[in-house]
Amino acid sequence: MHVAAAELSRAGVETKTVSTSKPPQDAPRKGAGGLIRQIFTYGGVSFMQTFVEFGVFALMNIVGLQTQVANGIAVACSGSFNFLMNRNITFKASSNFWRSVAMFIALYLWNYFFGTWFIGWAAGFGCPEMLGKFITMGMQGIWGFCLCKWVIFK
Repeated sequence: MHVAAAELSRAGVETKTVSTSKPPQDAPRKGAGGLIRQIFTYGGVSFMQTFVEFGVFALMNIVGLQTQVANGIAVACSGSFNFLMNRNITFKASSNFWRSVAMFIALYLWNYFFGTWFIGWAAGFGCPEMLGKFITMGMQGIWGFCLCKWVIFK
C-alpha cells in the first residue's frame, strides 16, 4: 500500500494517511469520575446491606430462631449481598473469585474483632459504646473501600 501511495505522490496526486484508531477524546475515562462513582456505589451497597441484614434478622426472629442464630444468618446473608454487589457492580471485578471470597471473609473477621476491641477500649476512656460503634463503622467503611478497590477485587 505504501508503494501505491508513493507512485501517486510522484504523479502529483495528494495522498493522506487515515488513522483507524480512536482519538483520545473518545477513549473511556478512568479517572476521578470512576472513583467518585465507585465511592457512591459502595456507599449505596452498604446502605442496602443494612436493610438486608435487618430484614433477614427480623424474619429469622419471626420464624422463632434464637437471637444468636438469627444474627449469624443475617450477617452471613448481608455479607454475601455486600460481596456480590461490590464485586459485580461497584468494582466490576474479574479477579479470582475464591481469592476474593477468602480476602473478603478475612476483612469481615478483622472488622468484627477490631470493632469489638475498639468499642471496649474507647469505653474505658468514657466514650459511649454507640459513639465507639459509629467511629469503628466509619473507619471500616474507609479501609473496606480501599481494600475492596485495590486488593480484594483487583
